[in-house]
Amino acid sequence: MTSSPASPIQLSIVIPAFDEERRLGATLSAVGKWADGRGSRVEVVIVDDGSGDGTLEIARSWASETISAGQVVPLVLAEPHRGKGAAVASGMLAARGAVRMFMDADLAVPLVFVERIVEEVRRGADIVIGSRELDQSRRLNEPWRRHALGRGFNWLVGRLGVSGFSDTQCGFKGFSADAAEDIFNRVLLYPARGGVIQRERVTAFDVELLAIAGRRGWQAVEVPIEWRHVPMSKVRPVRDAVSMLLDVLRVRWHLLRGAYD
Repeated sequence: MTSSPASPIQLSIVIPAFDEERRLGATLSAVGKWADGRGSRVEVVIVDDGSGDGTLEIARSWASETISAGQVVPLVLAEPHRGKGAAVASGMLAARGAVRMFMDADLAVPLVFVERIVEEVRRGADIVIGSRELDQSRRLNEPWRRHALGRGFNWLVGRLGVSGFSDTQCGFKGFSADAAEDIFNRVLLYPARGGVIQRERVTAFDVELLAIAGRRGWQAVEVPIEWRHVPMSKVRPVRDAVSMLLDVLRVRWHLLRGAYD
């Protein structure tokens, strides 16, 4: 089954990318093949976060080869380097799908789990969070230290006002179009436009998204996923802990002063 080229875009997948030339090509090939078999149009938004390597060229080459083929609608955004949070915000606001989600360029979560995001939004959820901590979730090859730091961070987030989630940090989240427009237009730490250059900082921008969602009354659900630790990941748990803590404290301050209202 195929859909008309003029039919609405049902799903947008946003992929932020910074210096990802070693794996972006394989990722886009896998995403394109998966999306082309769904029977409805899928928009793939690649947001280059000011890469210094060939990431942008790989994305543009893939887009030019893909734009006239099948059900995949490519969109490439070239942004200055301001960090993953700003890249995700830019992509989510540029996306046009009824369901909009973001995922990491390392494909740490298999593409088969995308359908869980789509199904939950269609059932009425505003936000769907891929969780590595639910009973049916699976974590593969994760170093124990990273897991321990993650659990500690999630506990701290709950104490500081963003509670009720087993896993805030997994980079696999989906939104209805209305929720995405409302939330990503309100982010203060890493907005889609403006802000400071982050220099590869791993940040707690996910916490701000969930804080805004709670304050604005959007309903979020968690779904179990399979997540595989990727050795090339840019996450450095110990080094990033301080900057992530500062982000959470900033979010708490914004909540207390009503900045997201």
